[in-house]
Amino acid sequence: MTKKHDFDIAWKSILEAFEIEMVELLFPEIFEKIAWELGTESLDKELQEIQREIFDKDSSETIISDKIIKVRLKNQESKILFIHVEVQSYSSGHEVFGERMFRYFYRIWDKFRYKYEDYSEIVAAAIYTYKGNRGKDKKYVYKLPEMKKEILVYNFKTIDVEKIKFENISEDNPLKLVFKMAKRLLEIGVTDEEIYKTKIELAEELRGYDKVKNNEQIKALVDFLEYLFLLQDPILESKYELYKKAMGGVFDMSIDEIRKIHYTQKGREEGEKKKAIKIAQNLLKMGLDIEQVAKASELSVEEVEEIKKKMIH
Repeated sequence: MTKKHDFDIAWKSILEAFEIEMVELLFPEIFEKIAWELGTESLDKELQEIQREIFDKDSSETIISDKIIKVRLKNQESKILFIHVEVQSYSSGHEVFGERMFRYFYRIWDKFRYKYEDYSEIVAAAIYTYKGNRGKDKKYVYKLPEMKKEILVYNFKTIDVEKIKFENISEDNPLKLVFKMAKRLLEIGVTDEEIYKTKIELAEELRGYDKVKNNEQIKALVDFLEYLFLLQDPILESKYELYKKAMGGVFDMSIDEIRKIHYTQKGREEGEKKKAIKIAQNLLKMGLDIEQVAKASELSVEEVEEIKKKMIH
């Protein structure tokens, strides 16, 4: 299984579970104008047809992280809005991706405005989930060298996980944690030790997270954590599985239980300290040595030694 496949699976679950929250983040200009009470329609079949038109057979069958949804606006009876979200989890060649987004646009435009005759409006966005600037287009420009002016300019919205500003995302939007996870993955090193430590930190944050609305969103967040932070070291993977069991089935907890944990925390600093102590206690129970526990919990060696003494007594 390739890293890109894991990225696509993870993002697909997030796109499906946090559909409304994703629209709010990507398209705030139109969010309030959508009649959400009418529901949304996922156009996966139509998307697959478009992908088969754009790509070769093998490539189209492996693309799983795109999504088109149909929504209706409040004040225009037959108005339909198609939203195409493209998750780009690898670096494409120079000027390739912008053109691909344009090809998506005109295929969607032709299919829905003319074949189905509903004259839908179309907007699109791309989420970049890799490091560097290569391939991170925001528009597609078509022009001839013999002509001074551009013939066509197509703009689309983008989010760059590497450079995302968390202050621009509402505290009430659970996608804030999603992008925090994704950005952390880009920031950490490639060693399994770093990934192991990060998985524990993010799992702890997920335990105290109260912004999710249903069990589907909880599952999507857990899957996101699992898929994006894959451990290759079987020993560390086993330790992480033991950690999850020691935490009392964190991933099976109900929303009410998660909220209860969140609201009983007394202040951010105190809560973080308690969280670190809890991690240390569980890791000590698993038999990790003091230095490993100190590194994973971000406590000092002296603090871990004190915790161990109390556990013995």
